[in-house]
Amino acid sequence: MNYKISYHHPNAQYIPIEVEFNVEKDNFVELQFPVWRPGRYERGDFAKNVQRFKVVDDQNKSIDAFKITKDCWKVDCSKTKSIKVNYNYYAAELNAGSTFMDDQQLYMNPVNCLIYIKEQQNDICTVQLDIPEDFEVACGKEFKNNKAEFENYHELVDSPFIASPSLKHLAFDCKGVNFNLWFQGHVKLDEDKIIQDFTKFTQSQIEKFEGFPVKKYHYLFQILAEKAYHGVEHQTSTVIALGPTYDLMESLYNDLLGVSSHELYHTWNVKALRPAEMYPYDYSQENYSRQGYVTEGVTTYMGDLFLVESGVKDWKWYKSELETLLQRHFDNFGRFNYSVAQSSFDTWLDGYVSGAPNRKVSIYNEGAILSFVIDLKIRTNSINKASLHDAMKELYETYALANKGYTEREFQSVIEKYADTDLSDFFAHYYYGTHSFETIVTEALEQIGFEISTESNLSYSTRILGFKLTQTAGKTIVNTIYPGSSADLGGIALKDEIISINGFKVNEDLDKWVSYFKDDQIYLTINRQGRILEITCPNTTKEYYPSYKLTKVKAPSNLQKRIFKKWCSSDWDDV
Repeated sequence: MNYKISYHHPNAQYIPIEVEFNVEKDNFVELQFPVWRPGRYERGDFAKNVQRFKVVDDQNKSIDAFKITKDCWKVDCSKTKSIKVNYNYYAAELNAGSTFMDDQQLYMNPVNCLIYIKEQQNDICTVQLDIPEDFEVACGKEFKNNKAEFENYHELVDSPFIASPSLKHLAFDCKGVNFNLWFQGHVKLDEDKIIQDFTKFTQSQIEKFEGFPVKKYHYLFQILAEKAYHGVEHQTSTVIALGPTYDLMESLYNDLLGVSSHELYHTWNVKALRPAEMYPYDYSQENYSRQGYVTEGVTTYMGDLFLVESGVKDWKWYKSELETLLQRHFDNFGRFNYSVAQSSFDTWLDGYVSGAPNRKVSIYNEGAILSFVIDLKIRTNSINKASLHDAMKELYETYALANKGYTEREFQSVIEKYADTDLSDFFAHYYYGTHSFETIVTEALEQIGFEISTESNLSYSTRILGFKLTQTAGKTIVNTIYPGSSADLGGIALKDEIISINGFKVNEDLDKWVSYFKDDQIYLTINRQGRILEITCPNTTKEYYPSYKLTKVKAPSNLQKRIFKKWCSSDWDDV
């Protein structure tokens, strides 16, 4: 399969693509577009961006292509040895998993837009770029004279690239691996700080696995003028979108480190080490798996842990990250209705948005908390001699290096080996069930000399009435509701607009009014899809949405201190 990709008329944002297929042994072929992309376990339906789809034979004569599904064409090729497919792909969305073209760059995630024949996906593929002379190409695969050869379609679609005249390049070597950082967009970088910090967490990760899956690795950064935070993993690279530009070395720097460490860990976990359901990838249909708690959960936990383990960040920062995980968990009432395993399977339904209220949980968040609990269980039971790092290393060596995926039971078995205990009930209750996390989190924190405490929510309306609000175009909109709260019992619904409280108009100051009326009966005037309603909020004498904090226990044991030290490279007495 040979592809030619052109940079032409960029303001129209349609990328001309030509593909040549050898079909001399076929009477019919089916031309398939991917319907999803690895790293995003939801349907993408990329064929919706295709324009001017045309097929010709080896004499350049048109051949009828019959569309048999929303993303597949059947072609009669009985009278030709090869066919060429020409089409334009609309590329107007810019994020870490998209394809985009404008006057500054040609940026492509090939899995979005390169059609293929399933029976030929293990054959060699070539890509020829028709781009201006001053364009440089950043990619996990080397381009020579704007041409690259790929071992197969799998490698091709796992190799995003940026072609641009304005790329900024940094590089460093670590443990025999060459790392490249490419920045597209206007950037002012503290290059020494970036290289120093990236080297630290990279070295720490490689040391834990005692090797790296590839010899060269590329970070492709899309630095945007507007707010952005998104990363997508690949075997030899990652694409990361961040913005706004002016905050990159300021408030966004922690995000830069966090998402980069996360995506680097994916090089082992999910790109090389994958659930059996995703080995090999099938781009033509959903690859359902319940193990998002490993692919994204473990990675979320490890990405942050490596930053503090390596000394890039300190305990104060990491403590805040753990508190955020716990806060998101306790504030999400979908945890009573759907397990993290079920939520993993259903990412294919509604992707990465919250979806129906209180229905499901985040595989990132819940998976990270369970990874933390498992890690501390292993460290405690092994008397601080083993950790989740060891379990993940064994999984990588046993399955990834043997070119096969792991099952749910095989993941559990390796965890049980290092935890030195039967975890059947634990997995049934917390990975596949909806048991409360409070007990297991409390036990895990105890192993490092910490405990959970709660503080009152700083927002009066959230604390007293039990809802969270967003301010949109000057309107006060109900975003979430605490089940059984004053707002819930009073009949407040999601997306209600709060107009007034006790007869006084709300002007983005509901908190102050609730504080003022805290000893009085509160009634709200709301706008519900054009209907004006009066809602009485009963006084429940309770507080809602407490803030969750980690606090030190009064008298930790020496073992607790040693586990804490080895776990996060910090002295318990000094934090």
